[in-house]
Amino acid sequence: MVGVVAAGMVFSALGLLVAVVVPPFASADEAQHTAYALDVADGSLPSLDSPVRSRIPGMPGLPASCRASPRQARVAVDTHADHLCGRRLRRPLTNFDLVYTANHPPLFYAVEAVPLRSGIALGHPLAGFRAARGVNIALGVTALIATAALVRGLLPRRPAVAVGAAAITGVVGLFVFPAGQVYNDTMAVATITGLLAVTVAIARRGPGPRTLLALAVLGPAAAASRASGAVALMLVVPAVGVTVAARTAGRLARRAGRGLAVAGGLAALTFAATGWFYLRNVHRYGDPTAFGRIAAMLPIRGPRPSARQVVRDPDFWWNVYRGFFGRVSLLTGYAEKMAVGFAVVTGAGVLAAVVRVLTARISAARAPGSPGSPGSPGPERCQPGARLAGSVVWILLAAHCLLVVATLVGYAAAGGAAFTRYLLPMLPVLAFVVAVSCRALPLGRRGLPTVGLVAALAMLTVVMITRELAWRNPALAPLAPVDRLRAAWAAEVPGPTDLALSALAGFALLGGVLLAVALWKLGDPAVAGGGEVGGGEVGGGEAGGTPPREAVHEGPPGGVAGVVQQRRNRLDVTVSARRRGRAAQGFRPAPRAVR
Repeated sequence: MVGVVAAGMVFSALGLLVAVVVPPFASADEAQHTAYALDVADGSLPSLDSPVRSRIPGMPGLPASCRASPRQARVAVDTHADHLCGRRLRRPLTNFDLVYTANHPPLFYAVEAVPLRSGIALGHPLAGFRAARGVNIALGVTALIATAALVRGLLPRRPAVAVGAAAITGVVGLFVFPAGQVYNDTMAVATITGLLAVTVAIARRGPGPRTLLALAVLGPAAAASRASGAVALMLVVPAVGVTVAARTAGRLARRAGRGLAVAGGLAALTFAATGWFYLRNVHRYGDPTAFGRIAAMLPIRGPRPSARQVVRDPDFWWNVYRGFFGRVSLLTGYAEKMAVGFAVVTGAGVLAAVVRVLTARISAARAPGSPGSPGSPGPERCQPGARLAGSVVWILLAAHCLLVVATLVGYAAAGGAAFTRYLLPMLPVLAFVVAVSCRALPLGRRGLPTVGLVAALAMLTVVMITRELAWRNPALAPLAPVDRLRAAWAAEVPGPTDLALSALAGFALLGGVLLAVALWKLGDPAVAGGGEVGGGEVGGGEAGGTPPREAVHEGPPGGVAGVVQQRRNRLDVTVSARRRGRAAQGFRPAPRAVR
């Protein structure tokens, strides 16, 4: 818990830095996201042709008093008109003057509408906008908690990996930049990752009231936060059905019926909450996510490649990888070398982890009396239902990542820009892989490689923030990175700049120290011992296995029957111990009287 809090502290410091120093609406799409939230605050739902109205100082778009309809705005954009609402502009209207984010469901915008509307009502619209950025940072913290819960369920006997995955997620520039601004990606990552974590929890412990309640909340929330949440739900629903059936006791018909009931209930509840919006997209744009319409509105130059050409293009993947750290055009010099170094270290760690797992498996198989060795009784490591549920979880994560990558490839093939931000729903899974690779490196059990990687990623994110500031404002380019932060902070927030930046740096440093201490403590064999990645001991590591400490409390699937069996086992152990004690004392029971 301390490690996850520390990861949240480091992330919050970076996110707050972005929220303050990056000027409002400097990044693409932020004005469109804000316009969507303001329309929701007014009680209306925008469309892809709704105009962006400038209702906050510095916000691009049409005048705040302009009440043009979506049809009028579309005609003005198609004809490249330079006037609308009776007012002449100094440029022709384009698709960037429209709310092209209206293809996403409205949950995120309903949340952000509260601070935005409050700021306008109080006469401080810019303060409300800053508060909206702060709300998004809070959503980012929930995403880190969901990441830790997901990895904790995958490797229950490796809590350090869960802490490391949360910390790595919180310092990657791809996550920090949108979290510090008004973007709906952060809520999508939080809800999707939480949904995956609940599915893993069901696979490990079986369906219970709390997990089913969390499933009922997170399923509709993921579909209502972003279109990628609805896509992820298409995989989660069947996976939940299989895991519930696998972790339910009784006959096959009863197990299958319960799995179908939970999966069908999740699908029905989600459709009842969000189906109307996706049907609206189908009616207006031809598909549930308006995928083709968005790509047509914001095309890239040059001929459209096919999906096969995109997959085989190494430059495409190299640019996508560099996008994890910030703006691709700004990742040059030593920053690019650091990005290459991260890839090399992660690859070496993954290779070391694979070698360690294979070595442990071979040694266990050759050990006399071990499961699977010649002459051994070969007890099952876990119940067949738990093993099936664990396999479904790993398949779900792999399919989720493949679907996210396919979405990016399909969007690029349709003519859209290859934004690495579209890979954010799979970032926690990638962070999990990186955390596992760090653990396999020398001193990895004590968390030193993880702490070093987190510190390097945090510094690289700060460097990319300073480069982004200089790119946006050329007057800052001659300054040193620290001076750029000072100038940008002073321009946005009144008060002692050095004191504020020092406090923020101290907060992040304290989080880093707590993270190092937590990982060091979690490396103690008394805290986290046992098998390697994917298991290796009874209940170790694999989703579907039960950790020894939790087995007493959770019990096997089967409800009352499992609890009764546990009590019988405890009674047998107690009786045997008492008999051994009496035998050691030379006690002989008196003969029974014959009736």
